[in-house]
Amino acid sequence: MLTADEKAGFERRLLAWYRRAKRDLPWRDSADPYAVLVSEVMLQQTQVATVAPYFERFMATFPTVRDLASAVPDDVFHCWQGLGYYSRARNLPRAATRVVEAFDGKIPGSVDELRSLPGVGPYTAGAVASIAFGRTEPAVDANVARVLSRIFAVPGDPKSGPTNRTLWAHAADLVSESAPRDWNAALMELGSLVCRAASPACDECPVAFGCAAKERGETDRYPELRRPRPTIAVEDVAVLVESAGGVALVRRPDGGQWGGLWELPRVRRGDGEELQAAAKRAPLEVCGVAVTDLQPLGAIQHTITRYRVRLHGFRGTGDGADLVALACAEARWVAPDAMGAYALASPQRKLLRLARRVDTDFPAP
Repeated sequence: MLTADEKAGFERRLLAWYRRAKRDLPWRDSADPYAVLVSEVMLQQTQVATVAPYFERFMATFPTVRDLASAVPDDVFHCWQGLGYYSRARNLPRAATRVVEAFDGKIPGSVDELRSLPGVGPYTAGAVASIAFGRTEPAVDANVARVLSRIFAVPGDPKSGPTNRTLWAHAADLVSESAPRDWNAALMELGSLVCRAASPACDECPVAFGCAAKERGETDRYPELRRPRPTIAVEDVAVLVESAGGVALVRRPDGGQWGGLWELPRVRRGDGEELQAAAKRAPLEVCGVAVTDLQPLGAIQHTITRYRVRLHGFRGTGDGADLVALACAEARWVAPDAMGAYALASPQRKLLRLARRVDTDFPAP
């Protein structure tokens, strides 16, 4: 821990730097706690540059917490489409509903009350409490964890229990009592712009003079991140099933990376299974439709968590049967030119673009 004089100097230099260097972000000067909550949820595991346009569109679509609480889930997913980590899009309306029901439509200001909202963890609660309400609360995200790991040369993976508790203790000790809003924002900004994971710009750092990792020449050592687990290669097969001018879309069950989003009927290819066999199996198992005239569309690569997925696309004709939600939450026939209204995971949108390359009359998603 730093002495009182060291803390005062640290705070003075960091805040002076922040006022010069902070980026102009759409949520940064907002006095609306709801806007702060939305921005902080969006920023979980997502870069600032990616979030900015989504935040502006989301706030224009759902300008108040009551608007979000009453929103149709598919409308929220559609507005979120492409931002990833869709559990956030499921939890944010649930949090809004709790705010309306338990807090009379006003975002609560205490960390304990904020933690009672679905999808709000320690970091988000601390960030909202300090930034929106001026509470003297720490907030440790990945950027702040990296800054503190280097300043205090904290060993161990920041996600492990003991190391995480140490970092939060440092953050609580340092948090500014006079300017908690700017303080937490400044630490995050420092980690994002200067104390980067790779090639930190120590010469530009306003608090480098007291950084233990820099003094030891060990900035590359901290934080001591756990080695990622090896990726697992898998293959999925999805089928664009057409019948009477409609395309079969199915909604994934809640949970998982893309829970609640829509997609083409899809299965995982079995070991040694022919692609055509998997393509016949997909719509039959997922929504009860047999297909004929299967034609390949191509394949795309994507990564989800630790899986490296090769997604094969096919196009076929359905047998005219009614759709039945067998291995999905919902199934429906959708006019091709109406598919743009459905929230699709990024790989599915790419697959539909492959279909348009094969058939230029097919609408692009």
